[in-house]
Amino acid sequence: MIKRPINYIFLEGPDLAGKTTFYENVHKSSEYRWNIQDRSALSMLIHAKYYGRDTFRHVEQLRSELYNLNNVTIILLPKWDEVARRFNLRGDPIQNITSLRKLYDLFSEAAEELRTLPNVNVIEGIADDQVVKYTVRKLIEYENASSHQIQQNCVNAAFSKESKEVVGLNFTLFDDGSFEDIDEGDLLFEDEVDYYDGIITDIQKKIADELNGDNPYNRKETKESRRFIYHSDTCISLAHFLIRDDSLDCKFFLRSSNVKDTLYYDINFIKHMSKVVYNSFDIQDKFCRISVIINSGHIL
Repeated sequence: MIKRPINYIFLEGPDLAGKTTFYENVHKSSEYRWNIQDRSALSMLIHAKYYGRDTFRHVEQLRSELYNLNNVTIILLPKWDEVARRFNLRGDPIQNITSLRKLYDLFSEAAEELRTLPNVNVIEGIADDQVVKYTVRKLIEYENASSHQIQQNCVNAAFSKESKEVVGLNFTLFDDGSFEDIDEGDLLFEDEVDYYDGIITDIQKKIADELNGDNPYNRKETKESRRFIYHSDTCISLAHFLIRDDSLDCKFFLRSSNVKDTLYYDINFIKHMSKVVYNSFDIQDKFCRISVIINSGHIL
């Protein structure tokens, strides 16, 4: 079973948004399933804006967090009247009501801009028990995403940009060696079948050549070699396979992907290619890690 585990859940929002309570309730409801981080690069960016500081590195860090689809950002944004009520009730050690409102407005602007991303969830209103349970359920569904759902995540990310292109989108999948969700029929997708067959032929030959010593060093490589690599100037530009730490590490770089029309087939093929290599090495009881970088994910 291939899954996309969540690396980090970043919990964001203005002061007095209820982050601590939500954090504790999600942990309890999920039995401490995830690593939840209180604040992220978004807070650093918003406070840099508030204090008039340079924002470049915070923008870059936020983009890095958001474009990794193994991360999820949750922004808590109760109504301003509720935040003001909490302030009047218990105060805040850092903010006054004026500064709190300015930061609240900056978070509101950020939430409006980011909410269309597939791994950003904006929770407006009170995050009660029902909201917590719903959130936990959706997070579990996100981890168990199918190839079609991952494709749709990438489509939504591209649609979030005015240019309909997102640069550097990435995700990592894990498989226990069964590769049971590969659709063999979709490997015969008419527009790509010859392309896919050519890549499989190339990587199988590369593995055989390296194991037989047919390389510039005339050296027979072992299964632990670093030399099992496929590369070209086509859309699937690079694939590198490495057996380490009781797992097969598969890294793929896509220089370009039409995320709306072909990415699903490419994801299905990437899983298939990983399976082919896994079986070529005749390894068992090892996990397979599949990391994918889409340098230009676009909608034509």
